[in-house]
Amino acid sequence: MILSEKLLTLRTRAGLSQEELAEKLDVSRQSISKWENGSSIPGIDKILEIAKLYGVSTDYLLKDELEELPDEVVADVYRPMPVREVSAEEANEYLAAIHAAAQRIALGVSLCILSPAAMLVLVGLYQLGHIFASEDIAGGVGCGVLLAIVAVAVVLFITNGMRLEEYDYLENEEFRLAYGVAGIVEKQERAFRPAYYRGIAFGAALCVLSCVPIVIAGAAQAPEGICTCMCALLLAVVALGVNVLVRVCIRWGGYNRLLQRGDYTPAKKRENNALEAFAGAYWAIVAGIYLAISFAYMNWHISWVIWPIASGVFALIRAIFSATRKQ
Repeated sequence: MILSEKLLTLRTRAGLSQEELAEKLDVSRQSISKWENGSSIPGIDKILEIAKLYGVSTDYLLKDELEELPDEVVADVYRPMPVREVSAEEANEYLAAIHAAAQRIALGVSLCILSPAAMLVLVGLYQLGHIFASEDIAGGVGCGVLLAIVAVAVVLFITNGMRLEEYDYLENEEFRLAYGVAGIVEKQERAFRPAYYRGIAFGAALCVLSCVPIVIAGAAQAPEGICTCMCALLLAVVALGVNVLVRVCIRWGGYNRLLQRGDYTPAKKRENNALEAFAGAYWAIVAGIYLAISFAYMNWHISWVIWPIASGVFALIRAIFSATRKQ
């Protein structure tokens, strides 16, 4: 048995993913992959670390004639419970499901952002004198449309969550990919990467440019009704930009879940599980504050800033939590 085969056998018996082993040895996951497929070999310092980690001798690793793993080897990295293995078929089914889910979730998020637009347009038309109903009636009709749109978005979120429920373990539990599956997923990820970069750039550009119409209207001292309608146009452009961002980010996250990278390494999963209860309560409170302020002051064109502020605060809390756990 050659070195690459021994490294693969030891890691598999230890129940470690390539990502986990890379963290323990302070190398990249690509290095582990190259060692195990024989395209490169670890340096002598890493050979010593590997031998110590698995509780084997360097002779066992380096001498091809020593093929049997000693019976007395009991490394502390070995796990008593087997880790779930994901087959190629299951990985492909998940990627197809996450692709479809990305469309639905992006649509739901866009609808939530766009929901006040009808109210703003009706109020703006009233201010311009193009409709003869009272401002209260225009606002009431717009509010009804808003609630109907939000209800559709909620249905999309709930049904999508139910469809993806069977894949929750990819986000919350540790697993390993069957032999060869990582290569298949990485190939699909490389093919999607250009579209991901284009989507991020295009979506971000739309969000930045969304303010242009209202800035122009303000600079031209347009009537109040025009400015109100421009706020609706701002929401429409933001909704389109966020739609693109959400679609590509969800698909990219699907690849990261399968490859257990970024926010989905085993260590991050344990951290995320600990934060899950807090996050649910946090975002529920943020949503309540957003709706209360928006309905109380009818300032939908301004109150949306609550979301980026809340996101920044949550990121800070998460960073503090992560740093605390590492101490």
